[in-house]
Formats: sequence, structure tokens, C-alpha cells
Amino acid sequence: MNKKLLSEYAYLKFVKEFNNLHKIEKPHWVKEKEIAAAFGDRSENAEYISAKEMLRNIDKRLRFLEKIINTAQVVQTQTLNHTRVNFGSCVKIQNLETNDVITYSILGTYEASPSDGVISNVSPLGKVLLFKEKDEEFEFKINDECYEYIVLDVSEHIFK
Repeated sequence: MNKKLLSEYAYLKFVKEFNNLHKIEKPHWVKEKEIAAAFGDRSENAEYISAKEMLRNIDKRLRFLEKIINTAQVVQTQTLNHTRVNFGSCVKIQNLETNDVITYSILGTYEASPSDGVISNVSPLGKVLLFKEKDEEFEFKINDECYEYIVLDVSEHIFK
């Protein structure tokens, strides 16, 4: 199985969420379900049904987080070289046809949020950008369209 890369920052965030769900949220909803069950007929008991649904959602999220935590390859991005585009890099590129400038951060699949300028290292553009240097020109093809870009700057992504 190919391990998915995950920044140490995201890993710690996922572990914190897992612990919160496991130690605080789930016990709370188990207790709520028990209290609601004491009211009798469960088929028409909205509190019981709601607590049961919340527990299902928590368990589903816990399984997802556990999978990430146990299978991801954690990367300390601050230890990587960012003179070239690398995992954990922030890269500013310019479209040579339109002169539009856009900035992307290259992180893992579970961290990607294209609308926030964060793309995955395994996305089509992420793959093309990896190991490019400042002032390097490259082509990116998608949907039978070819775009030409130049790398304006490469730096380390700053986590917020």
C-alpha cells in the first residue's frame, strides 16, 4: 500500500481531534443515549434517535481519523529543502499567456483545499510542480488544454 504523505502539523491536528472525539464527545453521547433510553419507547424517542445518530457519526469519523493516523507517512516539512518545490512548499507561479499570478502550497491529500490555495502532492498540478526551481518554465496540460507557467518563487509553507 502506498502511504499518503501528511505534514506533522496536520498529523497533530488529526490526533487532537481523534482524542477529543474518543475521550470527550463519544462518552458524552453514550451517556445522552442512556438517559434518553430510560424514557421508554425508543422508536418515537427523538432524543434517543438523535444521540444514536450522533454516535454513528462520531464512530465513522473516528474510523477515518484512525486510518489516517495509522497509515500516513508523517513529514516534518521544516526539515526539507525548499529551494525547489517540495512537499510543504509554497510556490508562486505566473501564467505566461495571461500574466495571472497564483500561489499554491503543496501538501498531502488529506490537507488539500484548492479553494484555499492548498493542493495535493499527487494532484495533476502538484505532480508537475514538484522539484521545479525559481525561474523555471513548465507546461501543464489538462482537459486537452496546454498552459505555460513560470515559477516566480518557492518558499516553505507557513502553517496557521
